[in-house]
Amino acid sequence: MFLKKMVSVMVLLLFVSNLAYAQITPEQQAVKEQGLVLYNQHKAISAVPFLTKAAEAGDQEAQFILGEALRKNNRYMTSEAHRWYVAAANQGDFYAMLRLSRESNDLCRVMNNCPSSTKTSEEWLEQTREMGAAQAKAGDSVGMYIMYLATGDLDWLEKSAEAGYPQAQRLLASRYREGKGFFILPWARQEAVEKWLKASAEGGNPRGMMEYVTVLYESGDMEGARHWIAQAAETGFEGAIVSYGAYLAHEPDKVG
Repeated sequence: MFLKKMVSVMVLLLFVSNLAYAQITPEQQAVKEQGLVLYNQHKAISAVPFLTKAAEAGDQEAQFILGEALRKNNRYMTSEAHRWYVAAANQGDFYAMLRLSRESNDLCRVMNNCPSSTKTSEEWLEQTREMGAAQAKAGDSVGMYIMYLATGDLDWLEKSAEAGYPQAQRLLASRYREGKGFFILPWARQEAVEKWLKASAEGGNPRGMMEYVTVLYESGDMEGARHWIAQAAETGFEGAIVSYGAYLAHEPDKVG
């Protein structure tokens, strides 16, 4: 037990020290943001050179997104993608840890050419759970959300949503729509879906905004739908921009 606690402390210290190290210059930040724009426009190949510069400078987010771009370009986990996931994970990036924990389900496993690693998928998952649990215990909504992703326990997702994490609120609404969770009254499920989508939208999540637009549109609230689709488009979210343009171009205008 003592050894396990010491390992956990060492992991957290490594996380903090790496965060202190991973400071990038304004120029590198600008390059990173250009890479993120390209990646979010589904131009992963074009994004790689920009993300690489920021990743090599130690930026955790750039390292993870670069891993995603390389994996998606090749459609499986390559050694280069794996290297950047590990770099991000070693800085405490939960999403990189989760990606590494799911490597056994990657196409590279079928092709029998998965990159060699110092940790197994199970070890990465265990590290994710340990760090997520520590943050969740401290009341961190993101840690609770990560615990849901790492365990599949809906209770963690509900706790994260209750704690105010917009991404968890949107996902919880989706899970309720899929039939997850228990509701005594039949209409209470839809009420919960609408409640959490509204909360997610108000919290600034563009996907939550767009899903809430659908709810408002179906209920005939055109003023509300118009407001939230415009808000979502202003975040730069690609799907919202496309949908907003389509609504404006429609004759007659669907949202007034």
